[in-house]
Parts: sequence; C-alpha cells; structure tokens
Amino acid sequence: MTKVIDVINKLREVFPEELASKGDPVGMQIGSVEAKTTKVMTTLDVRPEVVEEAIEKGVDLIISHHPVMFRPAPNLDYSEPQFKMYADIIKHDIAVYSIHTNSDKAQNGSSDWQAEELGLEEVEPFALDDDGIAIGRKGKLPQPMSAYDFALYVKEKMQIKMARLITADNDKMISSVAFICGDGGKYWRQALIDKVDAFITGDIYYHVGHDIVSSSLTVVDPGHYTEKLFKYKVYDLLKDWNESEDWQLEIECSKVSTNPFQDIF
Repeated sequence: MTKVIDVINKLREVFPEELASKGDPVGMQIGSVEAKTTKVMTTLDVRPEVVEEAIEKGVDLIISHHPVMFRPAPNLDYSEPQFKMYADIIKHDIAVYSIHTNSDKAQNGSSDWQAEELGLEEVEPFALDDDGIAIGRKGKLPQPMSAYDFALYVKEKMQIKMARLITADNDKMISSVAFICGDGGKYWRQALIDKVDAFITGDIYYHVGHDIVSSSLTVVDPGHYTEKLFKYKVYDLLKDWNESEDWQLEIECSKVSTNPFQDIF
C-alpha cells in the first residue's frame, strides 16, 4: 500500500520545502499524508475544472505547482466556485500537495527545465532570493540574434502563440539571457546589473514596460502559463519513481488548460 507521504518524501528530496521563498505556502495543502493513494495527477494550477477532472478520473492525490490557497479564505460559501472546490476536494478524499518556489530554486527544477527548453548554454544562477539561493538562471543563446528574432525564438521554444517584446531597438543583438519562471518582473533591474542582453519573465506591468524601454534591456514576456512545463516534468519523475519504488500507482498529467487568457489574432 502506497501512502501520500511516500510520494511526498520523494518529491521533498528533489524540491526541499525549505528552499521556498519566505511566505510561499508550499507543501501539504489539503488532506492527510497518512492517506492511501492509488492515482496521482500533476497540474500547474488547482482550479475547479482541474478538480472535476481529478474526480472523474478517480485521482486521490494532486501535485500542483501553484499552491491552492495563497490567502486565507474569509468563509466557505459554496456560491463562490473556488470555495466550493475546496469542499469537493475534501468530499472526494483528494489530497493536494504544492511545489512552488522550491521548484524554481531547486537544482534540476523548474528553472533548469526552462533553461533546457530555451536551449541556453553556460547556464548559471540568476537573482538570489532572501536566503541567498538563485530563483532564476542565465546563460548564452546558441547564436546571437536580433531582439525581434529572439522574441520569435522564445515563442517557438516555449510553444506559445504569442509573446510580448519590450525593447527600444528591435535590431539589438541578443546573446546573453536571464529569466525567472512565472512572474519575475521585479527582477528586471537585476538583469541590468548582471549585464545580460535580454530578460524573460511573465506578467510585466505596463509602467514597468516603460522603464524597461528607457533602459538598455530587452525583455520578452511569454506569459505565466509557460510554467505548465512543471506538470509534464513532475509527471515524468513520478512515472520513474512509480517503477523504481514499486508504488503500483496510476500516474496522470492533467489535460486541462488553466490559462485564463486567450490569444485573439
């Protein structure tokens, strides 16, 4: 019999919870670590449609990147879809475990997966968090390219339909790149300090974009949903461990897109 704690302990070996940034509510979210598990599903976000998918598939353990509750719930009024979702999770005995910034900061975690996806070379740590551990990575492109072509390169490598380019010069040559997974806009000045040619991160604010254009930096914003890479990579890890640890679990990767944005052309 495999317990939730058996799976969590393996995940903790790769993504130690103590790596998480201060205030980041990672770890066990809902359920009991002593519960039995037979079917695990990975996801980027825990949203009502993801929980519906889990219930339909008989999943009893969800592994997510983004924590279920970033802020305390003021009540559990089921007229609010998010709060009803909590009730559905509990009603169907589903445990939820989240790995967020500890995945971004871990060796061979989200940042390294992203560097690999982007084809970066000479990869190094970028942007130290409060604990002195890098939350991002920087490296070299396989070959220099213009800022405009770089934005297209990111779009192709990340397999997305749209990326936002923020630059004062579309023809500026890009060779060195830094990035933060998800929302890392507050680190753009660190990219200037590190003297990289370009920075990649999601959720850049309008006025921050103005400041970036006024600087020598080029930024490509591919959006936040590119972190979906997490659910595929953790799925692969769980598949490997399922065999090596003889858990005899069913492993699923959520097929639901939790991207709230549509690209309209």
